[in-house]
Amino acid sequence: MYSAHWIRVSDADRETVVAHLTVAVAEGRLTLEEFSERSQLAYASRTWGELTRLVDDLPELPGADTSPAAAVSATAGQASNLPLAALIVGIASIPLTSCAVLGGVAGLLAIVLGVAALRNDGQGVPGHRGMAIAGLLCGSFGVVLQGVMIAFFSILE
Repeated sequence: MYSAHWIRVSDADRETVVAHLTVAVAEGRLTLEEFSERSQLAYASRTWGELTRLVDDLPELPGADTSPAAAVSATAGQASNLPLAALIVGIASIPLTSCAVLGGVAGLLAIVLGVAALRNDGQGVPGHRGMAIAGLLCGSFGVVLQGVMIAFFSILE
């Protein structure tokens, strides 16, 4: 007989734990440094034993079951990836401001994805709303930064 802690985790399981960590940061239970460390460990985790150690000292999310058995049953109905896409494109828009107008375009795309994700309301997955908002904010910052860069270089000419 084997322990459930040796069951391998999926990307969706890792995302659920990172979403749990995101909620803990928003509630003030974790610092940004702790969140960063635990998120890196979550994405590197291979088994449920490794993954559950990252949230053992945090209260369970209401209505969220992060057990291996719940994860197996939840994989059938995967939630939308729009919040994650909004976050990734929003973060990418900031360094892309140094490349012509790519930052502005990526920022606008992040805003659109963030709004679409918020309209879906994260489909009940913890942390998805936070990712959508973060993507929206990063995208907005990318657009503003691109405007500042364009204005700055037009003044220099």
